[in-house]
Amino acid sequence: MGLQVGTLKMTMDEIAADVVRDFGGDLENVRVQEPDTIVARLAREKLKDVATRLKAHPDLAYETLNWIAGVDLGSQLESVYHVFSWRTNTWIELHVAVPRAKAEVDSVTGIWPAADWHERESWDMVGIRYLGHPDLRRILLKDDFVGHPLRKDYVDLAENHPHV
Repeated sequence: MGLQVGTLKMTMDEIAADVVRDFGGDLENVRVQEPDTIVARLAREKLKDVATRLKAHPDLAYETLNWIAGVDLGSQLESVYHVFSWRTNTWIELHVAVPRAKAEVDSVTGIWPAADWHERESWDMVGIRYLGHPDLRRILLKDDFVGHPLRKDYVDLAENHPHV
């Protein structure tokens, strides 16, 4: 039996088993990453539904989005969501594959308001467009900056900095 965490006094294996039981059809490759994180993959078209259900889950209650990371894996992009449950004192890390040719995924700002700036940063740096975001614009770079500098195919040219 593993170490119990959170107010529910469940082990990580028990929490992961609940995630698989309640979300198994939507989440793939669910695994425990010690000491306190469950990692899973899901299709981008399932993100909003799964996020809504994770937040409202009566036992797990993954209510606090702490950050979103936009990642360039070379062949595809990925939007990674790090969400915390105060009830279980654990994290769930959701990996959503985003094709380079259509770098779009639904915004989760309506579910977790903290997603606002994180989605803007991911858009700014990696070029993932968050559909339905209330104000998707650059947050770190100048408005007239060309491209997304954390993409592996980004080439820094003088034209990318029109007002330097």
